[in-house]
Amino acid sequence: MWYAIMFLTFCSAFLLAQLCLPGAVNKAVEVNDRRAKELALQMERMYLKDKAKMVFLIYAFGPILLGGAGYLFFPEELRLLGVVLGVVIGFVVPGTYIKYLEGKRKSKFQDQLVDTLMILSSSLKGGLSLIQAMEVAVEEMPVPMSEEVGVILGENKMGVSLEDSLSHLYQRMPSTALNQLITAILLARETGGNLPIIFQRIVNTIRENKKIQQNIDNLTLQGKIQGVVMSLLPIGFAMIVTSTNPKFFNQMLNSDIGKTLLVYAAISEVIGAFLIWKISSFKEF
Repeated sequence: MWYAIMFLTFCSAFLLAQLCLPGAVNKAVEVNDRRAKELALQMERMYLKDKAKMVFLIYAFGPILLGGAGYLFFPEELRLLGVVLGVVIGFVVPGTYIKYLEGKRKSKFQDQLVDTLMILSSSLKGGLSLIQAMEVAVEEMPVPMSEEVGVILGENKMGVSLEDSLSHLYQRMPSTALNQLITAILLARETGGNLPIIFQRIVNTIRENKKIQQNIDNLTLQGKIQGVVMSLLPIGFAMIVTSTNPKFFNQMLNSDIGKTLLVYAAISEVIGAFLIWKISSFKEF
């Protein structure tokens, strides 16, 4: 009777796996491929077509390869954990890498904004129109500013209004300074105004904001360093004590209360580090 129950249970589990597993696997593969294509398109919009194919391949096959590596290299009792970690890392790393590239591009764009405004202001003072001044900026400025302004000019030649082109630029590179610039250009086109003077005021505002941000970073640096030190101190203490006296933590590791206290300490450590980091961080201007 017992063997019959086990056999029927095994058959039921086998049939259920045959019915559900292929669909789940196909769905996971479909979601993974769709996300990989989205990331590749995002990189192409950032003019990183040469790296888009590499990221697509990593995102498509990374979870499978890293999951297999976790199964092979982890001990037998931890193979499931190795597979899960490999798959998670395979999903997370490409997206994180793209966010890093996107943030780096936006940072370069913000750094080049002052020089671009100076070029536009000088060109307008020389009698050029705004579109001609943008063409000068494309020739004078490096990547990514030349690419982004070039997109505006290309859309303008295709019949897209300047307002829509500037709106598209803000969607790609959102910032307070760029919003001020776009607002000034659109208001000057509607009501008139001296754009070179307005650009100079925006340049002064950007420079003052950078000075304030640098002061904030300097003042909060001590708090961030303190948070890192306080976060690493318990880990370093545990490593030193374990290396000198391996049996020091046996009492806690072999009792339920000790394990509970260790888990509570780890959770408190993570929460404390997160709070210190949030207190020491401010949004950029």
